[in-house]
Amino acid sequence: MKYIFFSIFFLIFTGLIITYINISNVDIKEKKEVQTQKIEKPEENSIVKLLANTKVKNIFPAKELYLKMDLTYIPKPKILYQVIFTKLDKYKLFGIEQILNLNNIKYSIIKSQNNLKLFINFDKKSQAIQIKHLFKEYNFNIELKKVTKIQ
Repeated sequence: MKYIFFSIFFLIFTGLIITYINISNVDIKEKKEVQTQKIEKPEENSIVKLLANTKVKNIFPAKELYLKMDLTYIPKPKILYQVIFTKLDKYKLFGIEQILNLNNIKYSIIKSQNNLKLFINFDKKSQAIQIKHLFKEYNFNIELKKVTKIQ
């Protein structure tokens, strides 16, 4: 029994070695020619020549930014008034959306984690106060905020 087991093991082992040798000896019959081209190095002063031809007077490193700005015109700040609804759940939000859609008022909603906020922007403070009074009877958390923007 031992002899039969070792003979079968020997035959399998020699078969594996023969197949490994046959697989590892790959004959390359076709030799492909590879065409290479030598790349010429640019001149050392080519960057200096390139920069000499440009019309930019001030050249800065890459981390700095060059801006040409006309500072004679100073923009006037624009004042906006925001009505902000805080601590909203989806049912309160649905009711507010219905009222705003009936009055054709544009709004934006911001969701962060579990908090919902609804923003309405107005140019005049009187419009913002009207919206605040419109929702006063519904007992919503409403804030009136003044925002300054530069155009």
